[in-house]
Amino acid sequence: MIAGPPQAQSPRDGEQARVAESYERFWRVSQAVPHHPVEQQRPELASVATESLTNTMLGNLEQQRTRRITLYGHIRPRISEVRIEGSRAVVTDCQDASRSGQADASGQPRTVGLARNPVSSTLHHDADGQWRMVRIDYPGGSC
Repeated sequence: MIAGPPQAQSPRDGEQARVAESYERFWRVSQAVPHHPVEQQRPELASVATESLTNTMLGNLEQQRTRRITLYGHIRPRISEVRIEGSRAVVTDCQDASRSGQADASGQPRTVGLARNPVSSTLHHDADGQWRMVRIDYPGGSC
């Protein structure tokens, strides 16, 4: 079998790949941050999320610490669509969150995520050239 010439990737396809990579990195970082020293959490989150979302997430982490709750496991993104509209991108995902959730201080799981969790997220292309998470919505339903 002879393969045809490689298909050229359009600049938009390359940018969609950058958005998808930034989206996946956000989930890796956000799942790891609760287990890092408090003084490292803001700069780590700021590398993947806007200031507003970083502040919200840090407030949530503080509330969880007060209630002696932590996060466990890993979320596995399954991106189905990336739409770019100027400096804004929307990622549609059907996450596998079945091996993640909240745990008590001793590490015992309190909640378990869904295997097929619909997620719609908005990212913004910042002045430094990075895509950062702005908003995460869980529309419900199935995917």
